[in-house]
Amino acid sequence: MKYLPLLAISLLLANCVPVSYTDTASQKTILYDNAQYEDNIGMVQLYPLSTDQQASLDYPVIALNSAGLSLVFDLLEQNTSYLNARYVHCNADWTPSRLTDLQFLSSYNEFPINQYNYSSNTRIPYVNYQADLPTPDKSGNYLLVVYRENDRKNVLFTRRFLVFDQRAQIDVEFTPSATVSQRNTNHQLSFGIRYQQIENPNPLREFKVVLLQNHNWHTPITGLQPTLMRPDQNYLEYRHFNGENNFPALNEFRYFDLRSIDYRGMNVVNVRKETDQIQAFLGLDKSRHGLAYSQLINDLNGSFFLENKDPNDGPLQSEYAQVYFELQSEKLEGEIYIAGGFNNWNLTPENMMSYDESTGSYRGWLWLKQGYYDYFYWLKSDKMPFYELEGSHYQTSNDYEILFYYRDPFNNYDELIGYRRVSSGN
Repeated sequence: MKYLPLLAISLLLANCVPVSYTDTASQKTILYDNAQYEDNIGMVQLYPLSTDQQASLDYPVIALNSAGLSLVFDLLEQNTSYLNARYVHCNADWTPSRLTDLQFLSSYNEFPINQYNYSSNTRIPYVNYQADLPTPDKSGNYLLVVYRENDRKNVLFTRRFLVFDQRAQIDVEFTPSATVSQRNTNHQLSFGIRYQQIENPNPLREFKVVLLQNHNWHTPITGLQPTLMRPDQNYLEYRHFNGENNFPALNEFRYFDLRSIDYRGMNVVNVRKETDQIQAFLGLDKSRHGLAYSQLINDLNGSFFLENKDPNDGPLQSEYAQVYFELQSEKLEGEIYIAGGFNNWNLTPENMMSYDESTGSYRGWLWLKQGYYDYFYWLKSDKMPFYELEGSHYQTSNDYEILFYYRDPFNNYDELIGYRRVSSGN
């Protein structure tokens, strides 16, 4: 997150390229994805509205008629800006739906972001913005768009979120992979869906299922067809045997604790405090390829949370630091990225590492705010899996989400009528 313009960003997986349009006036490309469009965007959090202090760890998924969403973010500027947000309703494949604003929202589709505070005595000044956002009136996929000065083309960032209307029951079972060679490395999800409130559907045309691992939109499983249909019982079963419903189980996440810049947290070996910047150096990492599974601490399944633990400091005294990563490894054929929930798993120039021949290691750094972070070394290669440097073990605990969409032929948009989140560790 070195805050380079988004036009330089290369999105990762070919099967997950977002739909976009180009606005020639502003020269910004709007992506129907989690993306940033200016070089001064700090940390962004979008999560269900709640009084729970741990709510920021939740995914941006809310039930229809729920309280809404909390949006919290920083702009690395000294002065405030006039900002607004709006929603775009999308289909299951993240293309814009045909619904008008009035069809999915009872209020005007423009929400002022007028709660803000200035950072206090930080080396990098920023303005912290907060807003409580309403729940739409229709279920489905949504894109939150934040923009400046009432100009909807002057976009700052976009974030995906889900609204579900629980009209289906989803039962999930984790089973050993049906592919014998992958039983020690994969998680296989088998599940059944009961849709009692839908009458006479065509399951092969009107239902869609999407599976997510750790809320990573770049590695979804899509296109699954039911292996068993019982129309008389309004029941579908998805129990595949060719690996279509398999995820690589990955490994427990690497992590570091940067909640304090006065004291070294876990896996932080040094903090340098200069007049104009802070540098934090993590311990030397090594490849975990070929190593046995080991769980030393419960991780956050790739997520992060922001917190300041320095004495007498509050959230507005939280600093942004240059966090340095180093991975000891032979040079691999491909590109290495530092990825996680903190950057929405995007593989960009900002989080790509470079190889240092003199030390035999990959190096990189990110601008990150004080907090606790999970991270993952992602290999982008045509010859090796993306988890080559981390390993993959069936014992690993991950979060999985099953999204069940229904397209009523009379409505012509995708409703999210079933949602289930489960952990492979439970």
